[in-house]
This record gives sequence, C-alpha cells and structure tokens, in this order.
Amino acid sequence: MFARHSLLLQAAAVLAVAVWASAAHAQAFPWRAGWCGLKDPEKLVACAKLIGFNALIAHSTPERMVEFSELARQSGIESYYWFSLSFGGKEREPFRQVMEPGDDKQFVELNADADPAKHGYQFGGEPVPGNHDVLLTPLLCFHRPEVKAFAQQQIRERLEVCPALTGVAFDYFGYQNYRCCHCPQSEKLFAEYRQAHPDLPPDKALDQFSLETLVTFNNELATYVRQLRPGAKLATHVYPVFLPQPLYGNQLDVDYCWQTVAWFFQPYWSAEKIRQYTHTVVDEQARYHPRAVGIPFVGVYVGRPVGDKSPERLAEELRVIWEAGKTSRLSVCSFNEFVDHPEVRLVVKQALSEQQSAASEIKQ
Repeated sequence: MFARHSLLLQAAAVLAVAVWASAAHAQAFPWRAGWCGLKDPEKLVACAKLIGFNALIAHSTPERMVEFSELARQSGIESYYWFSLSFGGKEREPFRQVMEPGDDKQFVELNADADPAKHGYQFGGEPVPGNHDVLLTPLLCFHRPEVKAFAQQQIRERLEVCPALTGVAFDYFGYQNYRCCHCPQSEKLFAEYRQAHPDLPPDKALDQFSLETLVTFNNELATYVRQLRPGAKLATHVYPVFLPQPLYGNQLDVDYCWQTVAWFFQPYWSAEKIRQYTHTVVDEQARYHPRAVGIPFVGVYVGRPVGDKSPERLAEELRVIWEAGKTSRLSVCSFNEFVDHPEVRLVVKQALSEQQSAASEIKQ
C-alpha cells in the first residue's frame, strides 16, 4: 500500500511539474495567432513568418485542412482547427438556442437592416450603450447532450484526418442573446439550479447558471480533446460576449484564451477601456488554471463596408496594449488583412519588432 501511495505521489508531482513547465514556456514564448480564411495558405504562412506570428487558426474541408496543417508544420507555424458551435444544418434544428420574443423581434429587424454596418450593430461584440443587440448567427445549445456529442464527433473526425494540426480553437461558444438560452432543456436545468441555490435572486441565479454551464462545456470539451490526442493544444476566443461578465475567460482550462481588448467596429474602444481589459486579460490569466495564458484579441477589418480600421488606429491600439500588458502576445482576426494590405502588415511588423526589443531590455 505504501509503495502504491508513493507511486501516486510521484505521478502527481510529475504532472504538476509538466503543467508548470508548459505554463512557464507559454509565458516566455511570444505566442501570436491569426484567424484566417484559407484562400491562399502559402501566402498566409509566408506572411506569418514575415511579421512574427507563429500560429494560424482556420477551418475548411478536410482536404484543405490537411494541406494547410502540413504546410504550417513544415514552416514552423502552429495550426489550429477553428471549431464553432454555430447552427449549421436543419438536422440540428431541435438543438438550436431559443430566445425570448423581444430578442427574436430584434433578430428580424437587424437582418432586415440594409446598412452593411447595421447602424452601430457590433456583430457579437459588446453592444453600443443603449443598443439592443443579438447575434445574427444562430447557435447550438450546449445544455443539450446531443450538442456535446456533435462537437466531440466533429473534432475527432478532423483530428483523425489532420495529424499535423497543433490543436483546436473554440469559437462561437456563447449565447445568441448574450445572456442565456430559453429552450426547454435549458429551462429545466435552470429550475433545478434554482432549487439548489434558493438564496440567489432570480436574475443573479440565471447569470450564474448560464456562466457556470458555459464554462463547464468549454472545459469538458477541452479535456476530451486532450484525452483524444495527448499533447494537443487548446485555445478559445471568448465570443460572443457574455454581458453579465465579459471577461470570464480565465475560468477556461485552455492553453491560450483570447479575450477581446479592441473590437472591429466603430465606435472604437477608448484607450482607457483597451488598457483596463488588457490588464485583466494578462494579469489574471492564471487565476484559475496554471497552464492558461491570456492573449489580447484585436479585431481588424480593412476596406470592408462593415469595417475599415486604419493603420494609424491599429498602431495606436497595439501601443496601448503593449503599455498596459507588457506583452507582445496577440491574437488577430482577420489575419487575411495583413496578407492583402501591405500598409497594415507593416504596422504590425514594426509594432511587434519594437515590442520584442523593449521586452529584451526589460529582461536585462
């Protein structure tokens, strides 16, 4: 019995050291990731190496993902399967999230708005104060066991055919109304939660229930991926926004958690807000999970009807992020903008180069 107990203690110690070493490496490694469409994988990889990014996240057909992940591996770039819980098919209609009538009405009105920018709509980011936003992409309800099984199947099938993938990146893990789901299964589970937490006011209980079940779904799926492929890395973008607690990402047991510090669309976030969010993302990254690394996320669209962030604006956002977090770790969408627009590519390359030099001086 004593020998077995000693072996268990040794195994636990080895695991703790491994988690610590992984976290320490991630802290030192200036991990920079771009979310991209696979229009031209060769140009994407070349651009990443040119400007100092070392990870790319994409989704496409299995054949396309095999090509992309092999190319990335040969070039020393990490590659991630971009997996989302968006609706994606009539066969999953019974598992779709349900909103209240007022949210459904807003959904119809936003879809009917002919303005490409939809008059200040933030497309899943924090709404402009006074606006009523809902996500225009229907989402699956993660209170349904069928959705968990679907997610596991999709990830398993993609990892099986793409051995060169570094890992999986979660996206669209949230609520279409930014707070909760009202499908029968969600309402049933919430009623049980209320009974177990009778002292919580109804609104507080709903917020807490929604957040806890959202975090649990993320973490259980992350555990599944690690069991499926030991050594696989997990990443996530906290999106769409969860209004009761926008910066909950450090509760997610992933290797890299991207939380938005500067969004795509006007009105652009103030320097103070960027600074405040960056502090939270970086300073509180390992509050719950030692392996987790907080990554500031920046949204960039250039020359699109829905968004057109100037090089000067992007440079200013990167400057504030660096000053607030003293980190050159970064996640950006859409990375394709750096491929297509040399002036934006130059801004990022210069900013990251200057930040790397400053980081070296700080260490000295």
